[in-house]
Amino acid sequence: MQMTRIKLPIATLIVLAITGIVTGMQFVFPQLLFWLERNPSVFDQRQWWRLITPLFVHSGGWRQIAFNFPVILIVGILAERVWGSWRWLILYFVCGLIGELVACAWQPYGAGASVAGGGLLGSLAMWLLYKGRVVQAYLGGTVILIGAVALVFVRDIHGPPILAGACIGFAMSKARGNGRHRPTIVT
Repeated sequence: MQMTRIKLPIATLIVLAITGIVTGMQFVFPQLLFWLERNPSVFDQRQWWRLITPLFVHSGGWRQIAFNFPVILIVGILAERVWGSWRWLILYFVCGLIGELVACAWQPYGAGASVAGGGLLGSLAMWLLYKGRVVQAYLGGTVILIGAVALVFVRDIHGPPILAGACIGFAMSKARGNGRHRPTIVT
């Protein structure tokens, strides 16, 4: 019997660990949130790192943390299995950056990792559409993308990163080749 070796989702675990440590530190040192959160007025002072640092702290308290961490863990593990660690990191931080840029216009103050997690979700939606072998995969991917478009129309900061993740996921799916699969219905 041949054993299958399961690869740890190292990027997901490392990013969540760093986020957990920094988020935890914000409760010990409340000033940390002020130094790292999204605040457009600091760009006049050339604090450009604040386009990424909001991904590591959470301004919404325990509710936001209790939602973001499990979602990013689950979606992150799935995305890392599909794309690999390096592509996962690219998706996470590019979509997080896009989410933060949009947030500067739509929701100028705050912080949280959910926009980056949305990018991972968008990439999985496109993977379901591009590589899905069953109708249910196409339906799931379609529902996620329609939801993202709806979020854009109501100016929710999660819509653009989901769509950006879908675009990046599409490009990565095309780059991997193997073509689209014809879906079948699973009952």
